[in-house]
Amino acid sequence: MNRQTVTSSRAVRQRSKASGAATLSRGVVIAAVVVMLVQWLALGAWAISWLTSDGGGENSMPPLGHDLRVYWTVSWMTTHLGAMAAFHPDTFDAAQRQFFPAYTELGHWLYPPTFQWLIQPLSWLPYPWTYAIYVAVSIALFALAVMQWRRLAGWPWPVVMAFPGLWVAVLVGQNSILTLLLMSVALTQSSVRPLLAGVCAGLLVIKPQFALLLPLWWLCGKQWRALGTMVLTGGVCCVLSLLWGGWALWEAFFAAVATFNAAVVQQGAGDIWHAMPTVFAMARLQGATLPTAYVVYGLVAVPSVLFTAWLWVRQAPLPLRVAAAMIATLLIQPYLLYYELAWLIVPLLCLAVPIDPAPSGSHHADVPQGPWKTVDDLLRTVAWGLPLQAYLAVLWTPMGQWGVWILPALMLLIVMRARRWTYRRLT
Repeated sequence: MNRQTVTSSRAVRQRSKASGAATLSRGVVIAAVVVMLVQWLALGAWAISWLTSDGGGENSMPPLGHDLRVYWTVSWMTTHLGAMAAFHPDTFDAAQRQFFPAYTELGHWLYPPTFQWLIQPLSWLPYPWTYAIYVAVSIALFALAVMQWRRLAGWPWPVVMAFPGLWVAVLVGQNSILTLLLMSVALTQSSVRPLLAGVCAGLLVIKPQFALLLPLWWLCGKQWRALGTMVLTGGVCCVLSLLWGGWALWEAFFAAVATFNAAVVQQGAGDIWHAMPTVFAMARLQGATLPTAYVVYGLVAVPSVLFTAWLWVRQAPLPLRVAAAMIATLLIQPYLLYYELAWLIVPLLCLAVPIDPAPSGSHHADVPQGPWKTVDDLLRTVAWGLPLQAYLAVLWTPMGQWGVWILPALMLLIVMRARRWTYRRLT
């Protein structure tokens, strides 16, 4: 364990108590509660329409959980037809039509065997019960993911729980809340509880693209125990999935991902680019060639990775490292859908945590003042509502995905915070 990093983690808690996190105004809390109630009403109206419809035809109300119904279908197929059946498009499409005829848009199965094994129990219950349990578990996991940073940031629970990223993920039925918890614990606890952090990081083999940069951060931060535990946990999960499904299942997964990447991600089949808040998707929508789009994507992704690595090398304050690592992980994904923006809640909380105590009677030393503070507050406010905007942009594509600009802007905000921290260290 790195002694300096442990000291840094404790210092965050001490400084937060000493200087106090910025208090949100009553108006902000009321606005957040209103947003939460509107989201609940929308979800409730959909749920009532779904549960009171016959559900037996294409004209019925589709059930909540667009992606959860894919997981449920794969669970049923794995149990009754074998794990490989999920990678047979004709069989998979027929099963989706059989169980969910109201959904005319068929889903894809692109998850590794590590996740396919995990979701086997989903079809043990009828889908409505599965969805209800999923909602309850997702809310609990979200609360766990944000608990420590919410306390340090001083945000009231209503503002945190009203975050649209949670409710968009619940609406879609995605696993982004689970990956949020795993990444949040991995980054936050790597110095004080390295075994726990490593286990959580290793479990990200269920969605491995989000774990690619963790070894780099931990190499830069000399988090050897966390890194070793991550490798061991991920390796055990992969070996168990091999024993369960065999190498042929992994080959089918790799083939499905390659086909999807070539036809959908790179060529935009199914208008997928309108659901992707990424620089790559924006470039392709603007007519850029495939190589040009990757170059533009790299111009944003590479500096973000290098800057975050520098923060971990320099043992920057934990809020800066966690915020930068999570934003960089989102920015390096050429393929990223709107529901993954649930991750933004932790960086937003980190940016609200005081880094250095301010002198008595003055403003927080690390919080900008003047015109820049207005820009800072506006950017973080827009980022808080970004998951909802990203979802609405799928329904009305002319709106566009604002995340293309907001995610890099958040990284620049972290750069400015790091610059002030570095300046104070030198002086």
